[in-house]
Amino acid sequence: MRRFLMRISFGLILASLILNAILVGLFSWTYTALTQETLIATVYFTKPYNQSAFHIAHLSGEDGKVVGDFNIYGEQWRIDAKFMKMKYWSNLLKLDSRYVLERFEGRYKKNEDQNTKQNLSYDLGENTLLDRFTLYGWNPFVDIEYGSSVYQEITLNQVFEIYKTQTGFVVRRAPLAQDATTIQK
Repeated sequence: MRRFLMRISFGLILASLILNAILVGLFSWTYTALTQETLIATVYFTKPYNQSAFHIAHLSGEDGKVVGDFNIYGEQWRIDAKFMKMKYWSNLLKLDSRYVLERFEGRYKKNEDQNTKQNLSYDLGENTLLDRFTLYGWNPFVDIEYGSSVYQEITLNQVFEIYKTQTGFVVRRAPLAQDATTIQK
């Protein structure tokens, strides 16, 4: 009888340990799926010699390929995108949110400057990627479609890393390498 109770106890302890390991793995996987950040673009700025009116923005895509060099007027920069947020349960199936970068431009701090000073915006792509992802405007995995935009102060000697989360974009700063061409790869 004692041997039987020990086997039952050992079996319960083993089953409990296995169940706990499975639960920890599921929680870790769920946390990762819902909080994942993916680098989608980087941008850094240079100032042309004897030029105070604009900065040159050097924008690279998610794969490190150069998207372009753009003249930016204002004290800030902004990047806009069309964003498709997936339902949270579909994130658990590894169906991540989708985006299409649409516009890159300079931005002034003051509305008056934005309305009266020189400003340029640049088209970054087509909007067809997200349109093909839905069937007649409906998809059971899609929660909502909306525009997402981030902006920051223009700072020299910094590289801005733009990350896609499951709900939009975030920007993180890092020191710019001495040789700026290392950012472009």
